[in-house]
Amino acid sequence: MSKVNTALQDNIFLRYSVIILGMLIACIGINGFLRPARLLSGGVTGIAASINYITDINVGLLTFLINIPIFILGFIYLEKDFCITSLINMLLFSFLLGITQEIGRIIPINDILLQSIYGGVLAGIGTGLVFKTKSSQGGTDIIAAILKFKKNIPMKDTTFSINILIVCVGGVLFGMKLALYTLLALFINAYSMNFMKDAMNCQKSVMVISRESDLIAKDIMKTLIRGVTFLDAEGAYTHEKKKIIYCIVSSTEIPKIKEIALKYDNKAFISVNDVNEVKGRGFKEKYL
Repeated sequence: MSKVNTALQDNIFLRYSVIILGMLIACIGINGFLRPARLLSGGVTGIAASINYITDINVGLLTFLINIPIFILGFIYLEKDFCITSLINMLLFSFLLGITQEIGRIIPINDILLQSIYGGVLAGIGTGLVFKTKSSQGGTDIIAAILKFKKNIPMKDTTFSINILIVCVGGVLFGMKLALYTLLALFINAYSMNFMKDAMNCQKSVMVISRESDLIAKDIMKTLIRGVTFLDAEGAYTHEKKKIIYCIVSSTEIPKIKEIALKYDNKAFISVNDVNEVKGRGFKEKYL
């Protein structure tokens, strides 16, 4: 299986520029919006924030200490390159969390709903940018990655499930109202992260039923340089034998597929469906 290389993986300067940008965005979301409202962020950072509220120990230092046993598991079950990069990122993220701990004082927002929404969005976008470079910030991201590889459980599901436990802790420590706002922030965080992680890497499956299947397939292969598969089919009413064209394309190629199909057969039946994951030649594999 070949893999499409990306600039984010090949160019280390660009890669770490994106990583640092993502971490800064996440830190602004956490320290600028969530912590001033006494809301908890996701994963290890949320656990560290809970302890910080009680002990006043620097949140960056707590994040580093909690990450140690998690990284031991990561080196056992995950690719070493992913873990080494994530370890570097974790150290960098802990440092950035530490030095931005008081940034909330310069953000003049005192509305817990706005803080939970924008804190969740920024933390999710920042984390998604880091994932996009085939690495993570450590913490429960490592646990989510292990479950993705071993059980094919989507990372957003694992992240959200772990964060439910953090909400329970928040409810005990700070009351049910703050726990519910924390749940809202974590829900937004999980979906913002998943959206950013897969942005510009969206595929669709296309099925075309036509009497001109051979001509349409030939044009698709020539124009879009995409592989096409014929599926033998039979009409239930007419019992007419047909060839169904099946192919996977990027979302931006859908208009061209429709144009080609209707050029040869203006009565062609075209079905387009979302595809969660594609592995194979011509497509960029989703690492997480």
